[in-house]
Amino acid sequence: MTSPIRTMLVIGALIAAGAGCQRTPQEAHNDGVEAQKQADQKIADARQQASDKIAEANHDVAAATDDARKKAAEAQAEANDKIRAANRDVVGTHDDVRDWAQKKIDDVDNMIDKASTKAQTAAPKAKAHFNSAIEEVKHQRDALQTEVASLETNQGDHLDKSKEQFSERVDRIKDNIRNIEKSL
Repeated sequence: MTSPIRTMLVIGALIAAGAGCQRTPQEAHNDGVEAQKQADQKIADARQQASDKIAEANHDVAAATDDARKKAAEAQAEANDKIRAANRDVVGTHDDVRDWAQKKIDDVDNMIDKASTKAQTAAPKAKAHFNSAIEEVKHQRDALQTEVASLETNQGDHLDKSKEQFSERVDRIKDNIRNIEKSL
């Protein structure tokens, strides 16, 4: 309440008290002060209830937004997996080495997708760190993809050694993804 309104309430209480009963001006003043305290408390309670309802609504909106982002990321990850499978079917990979390498790369892609899904609900600072770290992983993954063609040209012991090195690089990338995901 504003100060003029408070003053009028106090004056009104004093006049009513003086006109209607045999109380002292101090008692009338005390009654006015008490009435003002009660009014102030009701105002504070109403403001607190409004603040609580606003906070609850904001929390509900944030939870719904996080849930929607997570579902969208999961749907995208599932779509990416189906696209990769369809691409393998269309290409009709006849070469076992290429198929073997592509499955390893697909495993990396699936891990990236899962981590990206998890990152959708992370705190903004953690999400920013994740996004910059996962970019490096994606570059490493792209480098693996370019190596697939050279793997197909290898034969015998050289092929075995190349496949072993390729697998080690894939494992390192997977470890990087796991470490990045732990920061979320």
